[in-house]
Amino acid sequence: MNEKFFDLAREKQDRMINGAIEVFAKNGYKHASTDDMVKAVGVSKGLWFHYFGSKEGIYIFVYDYCVKYMLLELSTIVNDAEKDYFELMKQIAKTKAKVGRSYPYLTIFLEEAEHESQQELVAKTAESRQNYEERMNAYLNSAEIETISDKVRRERIKKLLDYTVSGIIREKTAEAVDAEEIFNETKAYIELVRDMTLALA
Repeated sequence: MNEKFFDLAREKQDRMINGAIEVFAKNGYKHASTDDMVKAVGVSKGLWFHYFGSKEGIYIFVYDYCVKYMLLELSTIVNDAEKDYFELMKQIAKTKAKVGRSYPYLTIFLEEAEHESQQELVAKTAESRQNYEERMNAYLNSAEIETISDKVRRERIKKLLDYTVSGIIREKTAEAVDAEEIFNETKAYIELVRDMTLALA
């Protein structure tokens, strides 16, 4: 990419980054259109290609940026010593809500990127992908649901929590709900699942 992108006013950088994130999150790489980015942001196609070279260049930059931003925010909110899985999930949900204040579709984009089918693109973002996956696994593997002894049931509860948080973020982002409400909603569901597991224990 052209490093002069970083000479732009921060507000314009964020508008372009947000526009690209939203288009890729909603459409995936294959069906994403730079024309949609132009419409979303009001920046000419010529400037997009001047700074990033191609749609692929935009994607690679945005993916790397999103991973770095998310990991930075996680490092400031998530307690590395947290052993309770439900508390950990609340901290992760809080991070995603905070990230959503600046970049509403960032979490959704990273989730969609996990299923990217363009193998050349996957290869070109491999380092960031591995870094993100390893860090998230380190968080998730450091905590446990102590009240449930059966490993299979624990893993199912973890999946349920993951799907629930993801679903709420997607639903509320589409409704343009503010970050605090998104966090409060996800927190309520996490606590509901926690209470259900206590009843099952």
